Amino acid sequence: MKNVLGDDETYEGIVDDIIYYNEDNGYVIAIFDIYDDSICIKGSIPFLREGDRLRVTGKIEIHNFYGEQLNVRYAEHIKPTDEDEVFRYLASGIIKGIGDTTAGLLIESFGADSLEVLQNSPEKLLAIPGIGPKKLEQIVLSYKEQYELRDLIMYFQGLGISINLAMKIYKRFGHESIKRVEANPYVLADELVGVGFKQADQIAMKMGVNFHSPFRIASGLTFLLNKEASNGNTYAEQAHLVKLASQELQVKTEEIVDEIGSMVMNGQLNIERLPEEKVGIYHPSLYYAEQQVASKLYQLMHHIEDIRFSDMDQFIDEFQENRGILLAAKQREAVLASLESGVFVITGGPGTGKTTIINAIIEAFESQDKKVLLAAPTGRAAKRMTETTQRESKTIHRLLEFQGENIFQKNSENPIKTDVLIIDEISMVDIVLMYRLLDAVELGTHLILVGDADQLPSVGPGSVLKDLLMCSWITSSRLTEIYRQSEASLIAVNAHMINKGEMPVLNKADKDFFFINRPKADEIVREIKNLVIDRLPSYYNLNPMEDIQVLSPVKGSGVGVEVLNDMLQEVVNPASKKKVERTFGKKKFREGDKVMQIKNNYNLEWTTKYAEEGKGVFNGDIGFITQINESERIVVVVFDQEREVIYDYPTVDELVLAYAITVHKSQGSEFKAIIMPMAFIPPMLMSRNILYTAITRARELLVLVGEKRALSEMIRRTHEMKRNSGLLKKLEFFSEALNDEL
Repeated sequence: MKNVLGDDETYEGIVDDIIYYNEDNGYVIAIFDIYDDSICIKGSIPFLREGDRLRVTGKIEIHNFYGEQLNVRYAEHIKPTDEDEVFRYLASGIIKGIGDTTAGLLIESFGADSLEVLQNSPEKLLAIPGIGPKKLEQIVLSYKEQYELRDLIMYFQGLGISINLAMKIYKRFGHESIKRVEANPYVLADELVGVGFKQADQIAMKMGVNFHSPFRIASGLTFLLNKEASNGNTYAEQAHLVKLASQELQVKTEEIVDEIGSMVMNGQLNIERLPEEKVGIYHPSLYYAEQQVASKLYQLMHHIEDIRFSDMDQFIDEFQENRGILLAAKQREAVLASLESGVFVITGGPGTGKTTIINAIIEAFESQDKKVLLAAPTGRAAKRMTETTQRESKTIHRLLEFQGENIFQKNSENPIKTDVLIIDEISMVDIVLMYRLLDAVELGTHLILVGDADQLPSVGPGSVLKDLLMCSWITSSRLTEIYRQSEASLIAVNAHMINKGEMPVLNKADKDFFFINRPKADEIVREIKNLVIDRLPSYYNLNPMEDIQVLSPVKGSGVGVEVLNDMLQEVVNPASKKKVERTFGKKKFREGDKVMQIKNNYNLEWTTKYAEEGKGVFNGDIGFITQINESERIVVVVFDQEREVIYDYPTVDELVLAYAITVHKSQGSEFKAIIMPMAFIPPMLMSRNILYTAITRARELLVLVGEKRALSEMIRRTHEMKRNSGLLKKLEFFSEALNDEL
């Protein structure tokens, strides 16, 4: 059927032959049957299969080879109506669980009404041989997804949204996708990787959102506060936020100030008075998290029973004898303080005895028949804690029985049952996770937090560890002395020297800290290649894939992780006929690649070989691609050598190569050997704490490659981005309240 509408022509017919199809963007060239005639069509028509019935609209063009073509501007899928068309559609393989045989059985039973039955009375399919309840569920979900996705993608294409982005939207919001975007197009910038405010704003404009509407301004303010949170801040100073919003939204400051006032009145924002008559603007969730963390810590600190030993000295003597060590006075004090405190913080650099103290504390409580639980923020940190204590340690999310989408089984109504809870790598814990953790801790529990305050702060918002150490009423112990068992390690010695602003000891024979002078970026990259594939495996018997980690302070530049990953992928995991590889946009992945998750995804499901199941893959998790399945459009990744996760193609955007990672992403992890380039990069990233954090990630070997001038500059620069955090102020409020009571 043909209907001419001005310059556009509309045809209805069936796809006879697909000449070319690009799965990434849906672009297709196909032969389209229109009753007794046919025409070549081209354009973006996602999920197209031979046998599909379409209504297409576009302009006729003349191609040198294909002749007359319809350049499709709009396409609508139409359900097939006659029996042959229905069979052709069902047998195409577009619906999971239905092939030629099952399609024939459906036609025998229901004829041309097969799709009607599938949509409205799917339980009737159970009468078909080979279709049981599980297979029926797969068929119904696949059929529903096909039509939902087609309609959704066609709708979003009208808003200028690409197929890949539409797939992401569907993956995130499911059948409510159109409703969610229509209600608030700016949700795309808040919840999807790769969508910025400007893109969401353009979509909003196409949907008719007024440029000066309070809704647009409120959405912009929310986006900017989320951006501040991604930079580590729990709040934004009002004058700074107003200036940013004015630049981003291109509206008057008066409009922004008025909307802030309205949002505060409506509970969409919180405000807090700051020194010097300044005002902090909070997203309510972060304001609440700070309040609850401060309140719960105060309660834990003041609702505790001291553990009294009949003979503490005897316990210490036995511990020392069993371990073959001698505790220093400060270590003894730390063990005693942990028994007396509701909340106790231990901080110190490498070699200062944190592990020894943790073991002593565990044995002290267990000797008094107290239950002790251990946890850490990441799988790698938890595994290391298990190795050093010989007791089970879990990630914080597993301890809290995380169920996905911010649902935790352990909370104030169903708390963690233990006498003592020890959390390692507390510097990695942001204010939101700290709130979730404390919400599940019962009053009367001894909470012991261990970390290194000189490392980089958490990736998420807040500066929890530093705020706790500055609090006047929380007991803490700062360890600074390197004990005898670590004297042989230049990594530990040099980390402390760097922390003091001193140049480290380099290239000492039979030690573990080396510097290789290479003045130019390309020479640095070549030397790192040589170290990874030859020198370190030969001299130290290290596995390039599992034992060696390259760190860089920066993503871009000649020595950034992007350049290094491209190089290392080709030498550590070279292409071969046995390995499937695929390009996703600018990223190329192949089976065997080392990869890292770059955002928290609370809905990704994982399983283990022990049949354990769970949800959640988190920013910084490192794993290996075990399979790329083109037919099922999935990538399988195994994290921490146990959790298997299946990514569909749109979600692969959340992965990057991890042969080289940024220092920020390495927090909480430890590797046998670290290699790090030393070159002049943007000043903001040439800081002492970045260098210190990188060095302390190395367990057995550290190699710096580059210029000594760059190393000196990083040690000299103590610049550290100050984070906006209101936790300390809220903690001290309770101290003042206590003094008032007294």
